[in-house]
Amino acid sequence: KMWSKWPTSEGDSMGEATVDPAAPDTPQVKKKKLDILGFQVQVAEQKVKKVLLGATSFLVVFNALALPFAIPKLRRFLGAPYVPMKRKAVEALFEQVLPQWAATRSGASGKGLENLRLVDFGSGDGRIVQMAAEKGMRATGYELNPYLVLWSRLRCWRSFRRAPGQGEVRWANAWSADLKDVDVVTVYGRPGDSFMQLAAKKMDQELPPHAAVVSHLFDVPGWERRLVQDVEGLKLYDFRRGRNSQPSE
Repeated sequence: KMWSKWPTSEGDSMGEATVDPAAPDTPQVKKKKLDILGFQVQVAEQKVKKVLLGATSFLVVFNALALPFAIPKLRRFLGAPYVPMKRKAVEALFEQVLPQWAATRSGASGKGLENLRLVDFGSGDGRIVQMAAEKGMRATGYELNPYLVLWSRLRCWRSFRRAPGQGEVRWANAWSADLKDVDVVTVYGRPGDSFMQLAAKKMDQELPPHAAVVSHLFDVPGWERRLVQDVEGLKLYDFRRGRNSQPSE
């Protein structure tokens, strides 16, 4: 009667896994609560270091990328955010606005813009400096954002080498620029934070009496009688119209 020895119940089944009451319980994973940027996060203890390291690395990279764009808001480096000038406006500046002004300068007949010195406050991607050099001017752009400085140098270096004039983009604060021998200053400012007033004060103190300032879109406060052109949002102020007393800050 061999058949009687075959298991007849589930508990006696051969090969079926059974629970050993003496086996230890599965260990519980200990977790910690972390407060990351105001959010409560539960993380396993062995992963806490990795999470903290990752969060710290993210903050470092984020600040490294964002800081150059936030610097213009600081009073010491006060300036406008990067907004590239439209190609149409750049062409109007060098084909119409500046040539018309240069033609009225005494002794400048037939010379156009050649050898005139231009300074661009906040040169961004360098398009104004590039075009000025192509027109034979000696142009210098001042830019605080290192990424924009690198980009403008990369995109303009061939033009600077071939241009009849000179072009340079400096990683520097425009407030430190020496304007005493400058013929033209281009600036893209903004109202409401005293930038235009401070820029007007610096230019009034340093620019020679034959110079011109071109402001893109925004008026320079206190310079109404100097305004001689307004084309495509480009407002040209002629210093031959006399010095202005600046409004108090």
